[in-house]
Amino acid sequence: MEYAAFIKAFLALFAMMNPIGNTGIFISMTGDLPAAFKARAALKVTFTVLIILIGAVFGGTAVLSAFGISLPAFQLAGGLIVLGIGFKMLHGGENPAHRTKAGDEQLNNLQQEETEVNSTLIVPLSMPILGGPGSITTVITVAAAYPSTVGTMSVAAGTAALTLIMGICFAMSGFIGRFLTAGAQQIILRFMGLILVAIASDMMLTGFQQSVGSGVKTIIPTIVDEVEEVLDSRPESQPLTDPTPAKTPASAGSDTAK
Repeated sequence: MEYAAFIKAFLALFAMMNPIGNTGIFISMTGDLPAAFKARAALKVTFTVLIILIGAVFGGTAVLSAFGISLPAFQLAGGLIVLGIGFKMLHGGENPAHRTKAGDEQLNNLQQEETEVNSTLIVPLSMPILGGPGSITTVITVAAAYPSTVGTMSVAAGTAALTLIMGICFAMSGFIGRFLTAGAQQIILRFMGLILVAIASDMMLTGFQQSVGSGVKTIIPTIVDEVEEVLDSRPESQPLTDPTPAKTPASAGSDTAK
């Protein structure tokens, strides 16, 4: 195993996915649901994110290319999804998928609530919040730096280790949630909504900058080539301007008289 590849993948993903910070988002999404449900949800999210990132290590760019999707476009689309979720959380969780009920005495519609939360575990939590363009770009970049089989396997191992740690943090969210009051959960809900809006803005700006940058890199060489082609096609003996001033009729008549 290449320990450098393992550590680099682990640390890069830790900074990108932030298991501790995203645990707050997980608590906000699952609300006051039972700890057993949260454990199952954590396992589901961990398994989904692991598949996404390991797949990206071994063939992420090939999949996007097969569908004709550029990574900047993927970042823009993912940013729009996260932006919508973040705005709903900022408004206090009108979306029932993000509603917290810690202040309620009973959960009258527990099964319906679990179904609604389940629908958000894959999209947007697993993708694009956790296993989104940023994480995919990170693992693809690290894997490209270690193209050997051992290097790729080391990157995959580092990715799996970080994802498992994230799953443990999510699974313990039920225990952590016991120490949070209804007001504290609402504060977390709004704060994490603000974080999601910031993440979405960064994803969209990065995608836009990469799109514009790639466009400029494509257009400028084309313009330069066209200018060089025009200059090369001009005969070398032909001056840009005629240095001899044209004779006026009056001067021509005077020369004849002489």
